Amino acid sequence: MGVVNKYELVVIYPSSENDLGADKQITEKCKKRALKVTEVDKWGTKTMAYEIKKQSRGYYLRLVIEGTSEAAQLLEKDLQIDDKMLRFLLIRI
Repeated sequence: MGVVNKYELVVIYPSSENDLGADKQITEKCKKRALKVTEVDKWGTKTMAYEIKKQSRGYYLRLVIEGTSEAAQLLEKDLQIDDKMLRFLLIRI
């Protein structure tokens, strides 16, 4: 097993996605890749500075996750192909 790192993940879903659904979807993706979710901050629905995929408002969610860099790379690939999500940012902290 590789070195366990901490990552911060911020995702933006369309405001039509309810907070429970978005939270559950992203934690399931993390569990699937053997990443441990240690913290979840629900920032709620906010107006974005510019439209993304014809959406002017988005539901923001911030997670702190722990896992190997390989698992984080696989999660990033999963997030890239998720068509429900507007944007995401995954960084190591």
